[in-house]
Amino acid sequence: MIPSDSLRHEILEYSLNKYNTKPIYPWTLLPEYAVLRHESSLKWYALFMNVDGQRLGLTPGRIYDVIDLRCREEDISSYLGKKGFLPAYHMSKKDWITILLDGSVDLEKIIELLDISFEITRDHKDLSSSSEYNKSFDISNDSKYNRSFCADKNYDYNISKDIDIPAKVTFTGTYKDQPLSFGGRRRADESLPPMIAQMKELYNVLDSKPGADGYYFYKQGKFMEDYEEPYDFHGRFTRYFPTYHVMNNDQLQGYFDFRRRFRNGEIDAYSLSGSSITSLSFIYVYLYEILCNIGISDPEEGFRKLLYIDEVFGDKDPSMHEYIQDWLKDYVVYYNLPESLIDGVYDKSFDDSLSTILTYENYIRDIKDDKISSPSENIINDNKTSKDPGVGLSEDDVHKIFEAIDALSSYSLKGSLFYKKNPKDMEEVTVRAYRNVSLFYQEHNKPMLLEKCFGAKGVYPYHMFRKAIFYDHIHYEDYEYVFSDARIYRCRDGHWSLETFYKADSKSSDLGAICKEIDRICRRKFSFGHPLQQKLNLPLIIQAISDAADTYIKEKEEAAKPKIHIDFGKLSGIRKDAAYTRDQLITEEEMSDEDEFMKFEDEVSVDNETKAGSNNNASVYDYKLQPSENDNNIKDDITEDDISKDYILKGDVFNDQASNDNDANNKAVSNDQPSGNLLISEHQMNIVNLLLAGGNVIEYAASNHLMLAIEIDAINEALYDEIGDTVIEFDGDTPELVEDYIDDIKQILGIR
Repeated sequence: MIPSDSLRHEILEYSLNKYNTKPIYPWTLLPEYAVLRHESSLKWYALFMNVDGQRLGLTPGRIYDVIDLRCREEDISSYLGKKGFLPAYHMSKKDWITILLDGSVDLEKIIELLDISFEITRDHKDLSSSSEYNKSFDISNDSKYNRSFCADKNYDYNISKDIDIPAKVTFTGTYKDQPLSFGGRRRADESLPPMIAQMKELYNVLDSKPGADGYYFYKQGKFMEDYEEPYDFHGRFTRYFPTYHVMNNDQLQGYFDFRRRFRNGEIDAYSLSGSSITSLSFIYVYLYEILCNIGISDPEEGFRKLLYIDEVFGDKDPSMHEYIQDWLKDYVVYYNLPESLIDGVYDKSFDDSLSTILTYENYIRDIKDDKISSPSENIINDNKTSKDPGVGLSEDDVHKIFEAIDALSSYSLKGSLFYKKNPKDMEEVTVRAYRNVSLFYQEHNKPMLLEKCFGAKGVYPYHMFRKAIFYDHIHYEDYEYVFSDARIYRCRDGHWSLETFYKADSKSSDLGAICKEIDRICRRKFSFGHPLQQKLNLPLIIQAISDAADTYIKEKEEAAKPKIHIDFGKLSGIRKDAAYTRDQLITEEEMSDEDEFMKFEDEVSVDNETKAGSNNNASVYDYKLQPSENDNNIKDDITEDDISKDYILKGDVFNDQASNDNDANNKAVSNDQPSGNLLISEHQMNIVNLLLAGGNVIEYAASNHLMLAIEIDAINEALYDEIGDTVIEFDGDTPELVEDYIDDIKQILGIR
């Protein structure tokens, strides 16, 4: 899409008025790339492009409209460094230059350089293309030639006379009307079926507007969509981006017979032997018809036909399979089909993982900024009771976030031995570490961690059905199709765009480096297995990951401690029993006035509590302390000995349960410790020693009748549990130790 502030239209208007040059659009897949060229020599003197800023060293994701112009080699250095001038993109940087058309360079300056480019590139033998020549030899102006003709009123125009004109211009004879030739067009073939003849007339060979090929293909295809006529075709037809207008009469009739037989189920993969190249070109034409909904009654029918062609013929042309996989997704979007159709064709898990992490990062930001707004569809719980984004997530949330991180990372955490032994610990530490790193980026005014790994999330121009002949016959005015929060297609007035992350097409190596560091720190903090080497050289990020692991381990240790739960609801009963015992031990003679007053007060208190108990039974909570009003006066008098008594505890069950939990945790930790015994055979040990010493392991394997590849795999598998990575790789047919792990291998195997 050409930006609205581009100067392209003004430049094209100028070239049309001055040089009578119309732009041509030579690339079907790049409909907005235009070329200005000389009519005689066909040399280019200007190239218009709209390019992503990242390719120009500018803002990634922003589309810039630019022009490439030919310059004198000695002048290029003087322009570079000025605003709006860049080294040539797509053309030779030696004698071309790229200029931004966003107004950063004045239109007058661009026009001046356009004239220079025109003069440099023109064929100097062709004076008719020279603007200076047109000015100097124009008999319509007041030139010396015009004055000499007009001065002699007695000049006889019927007599041929020599005229003093420039030496390079000569008259070769009298002009006569001659028929124009368009590439040797053949005379109409009377044997050609009338419908095919009419179809050929629909194509305008002089139309060079952007998208003209797709438009005429759709127009001709709709005209012929029901045509069926048998024809015995024995020729050949091979073409990149094949269309009707590039076929001759014989090939056209051959194609429509091919289409008829294909629709009737008479063609399969086995019937293409001997003519596969020609048939594949015909299949591409038929694919383009399906994409344009030509001969298709229902778009879902077209979708099924695309699947069938991919299944039957995709293995004959690997690129066809790749194209169809992309077109199937576009087909669902363009014709607004159910998203479920592409299940098994397009893996949505990557988009879903991006959406999950995007939701998590938004949750982290909202908690940090004290924003309490959580849509019900979010993966995070709605009851946000803590300002710590690492606390309050359910186990399902933690698992879902971990799965998303692992799916997006180039380093597989699920392949780690630590994860296989301690999946819950790995998931908790990973989610908390991601939280800490994300907060670090936010607090330092950096992009979101997700944007750091996958580029900025923005709206980018999108080419529907790229690498296909296609015409946008629906032309949506305002349309949107949502795959996920990380992939949204839109069409505004026929212009398609995709809202996504800039690098959302592959796993992130940056995130992979962070995940590998998480694995390394988990092994160290939990004293598990062989330590991994540190690869990440970002101390602040490493500290954020380490803090996440320390916090989780501390919380886990606190949770493992036995807890005493006091039921203050029973304290009133203790008080009553104590008062009764006291009364029984004291005689009336020994009772003082104060004792009589206390006895009377106790009796009143007991009566009140008995009445209250009959109306409202006391609730006992397992995890919350609920003291009554009468207990407030005696809380301070409770000693540790009192607390330890069975009648004020919830019971021995709590102590037993806490003890059992503690034993279970100790047992789990002990199970995490590796045995240290490696299953490596004597031959495998010899192979490792030979590799360390630079010996010939291929000769050793042959002499001992060993399959070297199997032995190497066994060594890698045995050491993976300790090192967490492949330690021997093949360079062609020769195995080599990974240099980073040589010291670790020696230490593990006890080699000096």
